[in-house]
Amino acid sequence: MPTMTSCVSKLLLFISAVATAIAVDLPKAEEFNANWPRFRGPGGNGVCLVGDAPTKFDITSGENIAWSVEVPAAGFGSPVVWGNHVFLSGGDSAKCEVMCFDLASGKLQWKSTVPNAETASGAKAEAPDQSGMASSTVATDGIRFYAMFANGDLAALNFDGTIVWSKHLGIPKNPYGHATSLLTWQDQVILQFDQGEADEKLSNLYAFDGATGAIVWEQPRSAGASWATPIVIEASGKSQLITLASPFLISYSVKDGSEIWRADCLDGEVTPSPVFAGDTLFVIHPTSKLQAIRVDGQGDVTKTHIRWIAEDGIPDITSPVSNGELVFLVDSSGMATCYDAKTGKKQWEHDLEEPCNASPSIFGNKLYLITKKGTLIVADAAREFKELARSTLGEEVLASPAFAQNKILVRSLKHLVCLGGK
Repeated sequence: MPTMTSCVSKLLLFISAVATAIAVDLPKAEEFNANWPRFRGPGGNGVCLVGDAPTKFDITSGENIAWSVEVPAAGFGSPVVWGNHVFLSGGDSAKCEVMCFDLASGKLQWKSTVPNAETASGAKAEAPDQSGMASSTVATDGIRFYAMFANGDLAALNFDGTIVWSKHLGIPKNPYGHATSLLTWQDQVILQFDQGEADEKLSNLYAFDGATGAIVWEQPRSAGASWATPIVIEASGKSQLITLASPFLISYSVKDGSEIWRADCLDGEVTPSPVFAGDTLFVIHPTSKLQAIRVDGQGDVTKTHIRWIAEDGIPDITSPVSNGELVFLVDSSGMATCYDAKTGKKQWEHDLEEPCNASPSIFGNKLYLITKKGTLIVADAAREFKELARSTLGEEVLASPAFAQNKILVRSLKHLVCLGGK
């Protein structure tokens, strides 16, 4: 019979072997910038840092259309790109799925079903039609990728579609369904899981170990339901996790979840996500104001760190985009507006004459705008509005696009389209 000492030794050897198997080197920053690993790109800012792309497309003739394929599971999450992999999530109350497409050809490589964990009572999530079960965009650290669904299921998968781990966080109490997207930081997966009313104290901020799913840290939040996606910024010598939910913009240390600073500057149903450019954070108070905020504070910075406020053309759904010199907005009616990033002075406004759900993006020195009807408008990212090209994708578009390897990936209502030539 084996001794206690030998059993402990074998257990330690097993743990060491597992740790060795899962301890892999994460990709460098250059790889993240060359791919599109999360909602709105490497920094969550809607800016592509590498390459360039054509401006004119024709879905009928095929001009600069690499491919267009049908997506087998419905969802509103944006595409995520790593290497030759394009990841999407989709599904309904019966089944939640993740899919991988080949970037070069558009071929569906595989489709995996995420285990559907029910609560002890057997309750099922009922997501509204306008958000569905898969509004949250997946995220990747270059080793694995991660998917979150409106029923509270979170899963990690390998690039071949095998499930590494999955867990059920409980069905979120959210009137419009869970739509906040995931992000990765180092070897962790970050989730802002806001729900209910603030006084119910149901909201939490989580950091999970990417390899095992174990909770690295957890931070309760005095916030109600929100739909904005957080970002991580490197500023003032700190790795800051920026979160939005009425009434507070809060910066946490992404290392341990401790609060760094907060500003009381939000209200209503907070859907637009923050962006960071230069040394300034740009935050939307829905339909009310665009706020430029310093990020070097401590404690309550409401009265000290808001640099300027603008009040024209403020979105209710879409997020801003900035190249550090200018900030661009587009609201759900299709009104596009440009502000000076340093002063908040309005530079121009232009009516796209079509409603918009997708957030604006910057690729090179060009501004990309996609309307709900599927019209792609390319303009100069400049102090005067100048339309460079207009194309029609032929199908409704609600998701924000992805940019990688000189290509643009657009998820329409039923298709995934790759723009940028064959």
